[in-house]
Amino acid sequence: MRPSMCVSLFFLPLVCTIATAASAAPTGDDAGDGDPAADRASDPDELAGPRIAVRRPTVDAVLTAAYAAAGLAHDPRDSWIRRARLSGLVPWVTVRTTRDTTWQDASSDVGHATTLELRATWRLDRLLFDDKELQVAALETARRRERQRLAARVIRAYFAWRRAASIASDDERVITRVAETAAELDALTDGWFSRQLKPPRARSAAP
Repeated sequence: MRPSMCVSLFFLPLVCTIATAASAAPTGDDAGDGDPAADRASDPDELAGPRIAVRRPTVDAVLTAAYAAAGLAHDPRDSWIRRARLSGLVPWVTVRTTRDTTWQDASSDVGHATTLELRATWRLDRLLFDDKELQVAALETARRRERQRLAARVIRAYFAWRRAASIASDDERVITRVAETAAELDALTDGWFSRQLKPPRARSAAP
């Protein structure tokens, strides 16, 4: 047997052992897929504990209350444009007074006269389009952007509260998280959220 063939046969078991160990070792992508509980435990916002059902209030009701508290519940755009156009029917009234002095060469008498001028002007072109509609459009864009920002904040706080409130635990972290998110929602809804958490009898007895 040739020397080179002997060396190859000697290293063959060693190569097979290394390949087997490499295939059995978990890779970086597969290391975290086998234990979902470990992933949840690594998330600081995920609080462990037995779960309970949280049914009220709904996120739609919280959003409606937040819009009302921020003055964004109703859309005044159509009303603003309608009033801007109807203002073309209201005339611009101007009043001017003039004082005239007259005299005659044949006599030394000097006469004085006062003239009152009243003028009314209608801008009927404003019935079709008014320049203030551009300002209304800019205000409406800003108002819509504010509604989206408020909705994102309310939804984030609401579901954070719901996740924390659904945990039946005496853990201080859970209690603090529930109180923190409830206080934020209460501030966004001008006290409406805390009133909804009270029992129905307590809400009806409140002034």
